Amino acid sequence: MKKKEPSKKGRDTLPGLELAIEITAQRDHMSLTELFLEQLHMVPTMLAARVFEVHCADGRKDYTGIPMDKLIVRELMNDMEKPRPFSDFAGLNNCIQETFSGQGSMKPCQQIMLPIPGANGQMRVLLLEAELISSDHWKTINGLIAIYGNMLLILDEKERDKLTGLLNRQTFDGKLAKIISYYRKRARREGRSKGSSWLAVLDIDHFKKINDEHGHLIGDEVLLVFSRLMEKTFRSTDLLFRYGGEEFVVILNYCTRRGVVDALERFRQTVEESNFPQIDQLTLSAGYVCLQDRMLPSTLIDQADQALYYAKDHGRNQIVSYDAMCKQDDAPVAVEDGDIELF
Repeated sequence: MKKKEPSKKGRDTLPGLELAIEITAQRDHMSLTELFLEQLHMVPTMLAARVFEVHCADGRKDYTGIPMDKLIVRELMNDMEKPRPFSDFAGLNNCIQETFSGQGSMKPCQQIMLPIPGANGQMRVLLLEAELISSDHWKTINGLIAIYGNMLLILDEKERDKLTGLLNRQTFDGKLAKIISYYRKRARREGRSKGSSWLAVLDIDHFKKINDEHGHLIGDEVLLVFSRLMEKTFRSTDLLFRYGGEEFVVILNYCTRRGVVDALERFRQTVEESNFPQIDQLTLSAGYVCLQDRMLPSTLIDQADQALYYAKDHGRNQIVSYDAMCKQDDAPVAVEDGDIELF
């Protein structure tokens, strides 16, 4: 790979400073990771470098003592990559015990995996495959990893809601657009079809009454407990968002209709049976819709919202799909946007 020639404007820049400026200018995980891997591949003896997200198959955030067959992994570069077992990735099993014991060796070797912690318990790992690496090159690699790790933490925190730690509204808009774009590209190759991703909007029932009777501090505690229950109940690969106020969103990828119903109903029951500060009982209502390749993001949100408010108007504490709502005699006017080209 040909190295970039320094511009006249930056001719007096200290060695390495231009790269640091370029790295810290990145504003999303994908562009940051692309640049990071590009720099690692410039090490003369580097054969391959890849960054993976690691998840527990049962949704837990604590990796201590978790056996390898309970861990799933996908490359950081693509949210829509279906998570796979560690055993599907050549070389990962050889390094995993060293990685999660926190003792990533920095000695010259053929293959090594190093942990890169993120915000909110997220674990990522860097897999390097190389011939013998000199001590000077290891210093460069260490420096790149440190800068990359620091930038990941900044981007992780930028993406998350300050109170709950869930992904925020701004991140939701970007993720939803990318997922729909993915299905549009797939539809062009395979023909128009529904995807296997689902959007659910969840709303805490009578939350205004909680704030009015107990105050906003107790309301914030309720939101915090609610979000922790979401993290414990849904899969670690599901995307969880605080959409605003007492409204939350879940995007479930690679899930059947039966699977999304089971997941949402399981969470509804969990909330109903859980203890909240100074609240005797808490319930939620939810509406969900299948993500389709030719739908506007705003239309999908409107459809899920209509299903949500149908659930609230018909007794609350229930899960309603947009398709099922449309079949009811008292259903509101269906939200459609036709075949508008967006991406």
